[in-house]
Amino acid sequence: MNQFAPSSAAVLGVLAERGWLAEQPDALRDWIARNGRWKTYDRGQTIYSFGDPADALYGLGEGAVEVTLPLVGEEEVTVYRAELGFWIGEAAVLARLPRIISLHAATPCRLFRVPGVALRSLLDRQPELWPGFCALSLQNSGTAVQLLAEALSLSSRARLSRVLLRLSARDVRVEASQHDLARLIGMNRSSLRRALGSLEECGAIEQKYGSIIVRDRQALEVFCNEP
Repeated sequence: MNQFAPSSAAVLGVLAERGWLAEQPDALRDWIARNGRWKTYDRGQTIYSFGDPADALYGLGEGAVEVTLPLVGEEEVTVYRAELGFWIGEAAVLARLPRIISLHAATPCRLFRVPGVALRSLLDRQPELWPGFCALSLQNSGTAVQLLAEALSLSSRARLSRVLLRLSARDVRVEASQHDLARLIGMNRSSLRRALGSLEECGAIEQKYGSIIVRDRQALEVFCNEP
């Protein structure tokens, strides 16, 4: 290795410290650092769409992205807003199948893009690395199942509390409008306003224009399992 080349930690930043890649062997982190490139996206920009060819694996290093799924015609439903350290795109890349979800920039963001061709070539040469990518797919599948279970069994206030706790893990300010949160949690605006009002009344949050400030995480935790 070139002694003047930056370390994988320097290249990857938060992705070397948090999320799936941080748990992988040094050799895999080094390979991803060498073979991927950072790419920036504006708020609202599409990273990839349902039906697109699977071109790359993506890791979220700055900002926020939303996973959406087409429902009726061109209408899309937001199912998840990801936090830093999130990786996505491996399943379609490795199965050589079109995308089954869409990915959009919820805020200005920066993603580390690893070409799918290079990734498949790596696994052809080093099949012992497959378990790491299976773990990523299992992790993402587990998130999807958990979201479904929450939607079927928890109150609107509980689901909102869980989302706010997750999105405020690193910063008490959650950059999301009421419209964003309503789409993300899958509830109408009036139900969301009631849930937000209840949380603000007990001092758990403070509503700002285009954002929510989490003031008391313990108060949010009280409501997390409310049926």
